Amino acid sequence: MLLNMAGARAIILLCPPETAADLSAFITRVNPDVDLARSGNVDDLRKNVVARNGQARLISFLSDVIAPGDILRRLTLTPYNIHGGPPEFPGSHANSFAIADGARRFGATAHEMTARVDEGAIVAVARFDMPPRPTRLAVADMAFEKAVGLFARVASHCARSDGDLPRIAEQWTGRKSTKAEFRALCELRPADEAEADLLRRACGPDWRGERVARG
Repeated sequence: MLLNMAGARAIILLCPPETAADLSAFITRVNPDVDLARSGNVDDLRKNVVARNGQARLISFLSDVIAPGDILRRLTLTPYNIHGGPPEFPGSHANSFAIADGARRFGATAHEMTARVDEGAIVAVARFDMPPRPTRLAVADMAFEKAVGLFARVASHCARSDGDLPRIAEQWTGRKSTKAEFRALCELRPADEAEADLLRRACGPDWRGERVARG
């Protein structure tokens, strides 16, 4: 068993601040003796990894923070990320691109973290059927529920074991989207009202395209 210098199994949690308390509480329920640290940015992450001499497990949950390669290489245990999108939609704003593409299914993915975003080996996927006329917020909420379930599986394992989670046969298949592409999507001028409705649902409050003049 790999223990940190304080003699406890260490987990570094990288997540949005609004989820940190609940995720931390889950981990400590599984193993009250875990040395648990929270990170909200790269500087905090680096400090937490250095403080434990890399002897820690990193779990990232729906975080926009990209862990630099030098940090990942310093870790002695395989780090994991929970991505809000299935393997068909890697990258940023996956829910919006799924709506724009007319996807019938969506979900969340748990995978090993690598220096390149959303390319690590996949360890779990949870999917759901898209609702009729899906909206960005509704799909994000549904994906969040699936992501929480995946986090429970990953964190339960990591709180008790230093071993790697088994990889599954799923592969990343979609084209990786970027924040710049999301901004471009939300600035599209629709050709008709049907496209305007699609963009409005995909982009939510970020949609800035002009509506087609009527009559």
